[in-house]
Amino acid sequence: MRVSELRRGGTRGSGYVYVLIGNELVHVSEVGKLVKHDGDEYVYEIPSNIPSWIFIFHFSRSGYGSVTRCPLGNYVNTVDYTKCESKAIEDAVNDWLSDVNFRIKNPKLRGLLNELFSEFVIMANEARSYWGLIGGELRFMGHASRLSEFFNNPRIYYFTELSIPSDTGRIRGIKTTMSLIYENWIAAKVAEALGTRSLIRRSWEANEPFINMPVTVWFEQGGETSFAILNTPHGDFTMWLEFQVNPAIHVFPNLKSIMANNKIVIPTKHGRRAVRPDVVIARGKFNGINDLIKSGGGIDFLIECKALPYEDWESDVDEQVIPYVKQFRPRKTMLIVRYAVPNNVKEKLSNNGVEVIEDVRPGGKGVSKLVNAINSAIT
Repeated sequence: MRVSELRRGGTRGSGYVYVLIGNELVHVSEVGKLVKHDGDEYVYEIPSNIPSWIFIFHFSRSGYGSVTRCPLGNYVNTVDYTKCESKAIEDAVNDWLSDVNFRIKNPKLRGLLNELFSEFVIMANEARSYWGLIGGELRFMGHASRLSEFFNNPRIYYFTELSIPSDTGRIRGIKTTMSLIYENWIAAKVAEALGTRSLIRRSWEANEPFINMPVTVWFEQGGETSFAILNTPHGDFTMWLEFQVNPAIHVFPNLKSIMANNKIVIPTKHGRRAVRPDVVIARGKFNGINDLIKSGGGIDFLIECKALPYEDWESDVDEQVIPYVKQFRPRKTMLIVRYAVPNNVKEKLSNNGVEVIEDVRPGGKGVSKLVNAINSAIT
């Protein structure tokens, strides 16, 4: 029998095929023979004598998933989909896939998964719980469907992220998720260190029907809307994650013009360069970045967060972290990391106005150092 797989590089718009062997999902390429490849389509011939099921992980263009389960059999040419069932991925995870895992051979991938489903689950739970305690609800906007899945149900994330058959793609996706979870957790720790008493509604949340809902803690990569507005004993502060002063900032090569006369301005030259600090905090109440720009105010804290070992982000020191100090001119710049940073790199960063705090992780000694650094900068 034959089955078709649609590969588009990630989950969006793709459909990946696995065969259940025992309690492991094995990619069709390991049990079948590739008989056709045309663009994004891969067609495999599967032996009909395998007593098992085929699972097809489908994803819409917006990234939302479903699962189709088909019995193997002596079909004429392709799978007879009239004999298949489909479910939303969350329903499939709770039913068909409840005791099933992917076959993982790559030791690096296995190690990352162990980290992800231990320490990073703790981070996600702590961040979500913290915002809830002060009247907020963490929500994920835009292209953050995988991250949203992890915060809501890590098991669903497991199947969506690992449905990609390439170990390289899986590792890249997991590292990205780790980085985003980490900066969300750091944001919660910083808000806590500031002594946040409550969240302040954006102007449009002060009206019906939002007034009776929890305040939205708004995560959107590169979005204009602020992440949260904090009411603290030190005054009001607005926080952004993945701060992006212009939707097209990734196509600007020269960002010397981001700060002019201590005010944020929008650059006009074209090119390409990644400019999106992880956490930015400014004194005052702002619905979004445009309000901050119009106010002429500056940035109080710029915080870069590194969840991965130094070797994974070594080039960011010269390409992002140090340039951010010159480009945005924050009053306080910090690099928060889970792992150790070489002493010569810490010295270089310190000489450029960046405070490095290591071992910031659940139970890590760096958490208290982060709290002390925030308190010292604000008092």
